[in-house]
Amino acid sequence: MLNTILIAILIFFELIFYVIFIDVILSWLVLFWVNFRPKFIADIIDPMYKFIKSIIPTTFWPIDLTPIIVILIIYFLRWLVFFLSPWLQNVISSYMS
Repeated sequence: MLNTILIAILIFFELIFYVIFIDVILSWLVLFWVNFRPKFIADIIDPMYKFIKSIIPTTFWPIDLTPIIVILIIYFLRWLVFFLSPWLQNVISSYMS
């Protein structure tokens, strides 16, 4: 049961990473006068961005560093899940070899 929950958490982190990646790519399209950001991406990402921005300043000139900070937090949480679960390390290493 716990193993299934850990795998679900890791899948959730991967999905959030890809949603952030898509959001960053779509934000670059503004340079080509394409202003497109689906509402479901904004609904998922904006609460995380607002929370990070309320804690630390994330804007460096015109560059917003919030996605990088969120991705670093996601990678830290993934590492924490791997560190706390030796079983998961064995499963992942068996799939890799």
